[in-house]
Amino acid sequence: MILATPDDQCLRMKREFRFFHFLDEQDVSLLSPYFECRKLQQGDNLWLEGDRSSFVAFIVDGRIETKKETEFRGKQVVVGVYSHESLIGIVSILSNEPRPVTATALEESHLLLLHKAKFDEINQNYPELGGKLMKGMLFCLSMRLRQSYERLASIF
Repeated sequence: MILATPDDQCLRMKREFRFFHFLDEQDVSLLSPYFECRKLQQGDNLWLEGDRSSFVAFIVDGRIETKKETEFRGKQVVVGVYSHESLIGIVSILSNEPRPVTATALEESHLLLLHKAKFDEINQNYPELGGKLMKGMLFCLSMRLRQSYERLASIF
């Protein structure tokens, strides 16, 4: 489902996503057409474990749960719950590996999707902007890793 014009969504992305703080208005204007807006209802799958989909999802609002199949047939374990300002699935724009988890909306969720082909176009047509975008994605992932370290340390 298309939520709004790409320009509106990109402006919202810039305002609400702290890892895009380094983009100026011209950068945002250039990025807008590359993003797809998607709305998921509670229970909708964004992707299934084993899929070869090739996009990263930026969560504007809502919550997405990721689950991994276990060795016990039909049993899954929750490996993450992500919400506003999170991105999921970044590996799929860097490699053609199958998705390691299933991603499901826990509630109505609005997402910005960046497909690998569009990411590659950005890097080909606007290499500096592609670098800035990757810097933002790496910042988000590093903050998630930092939180994981803190949670792990609090256990001991």
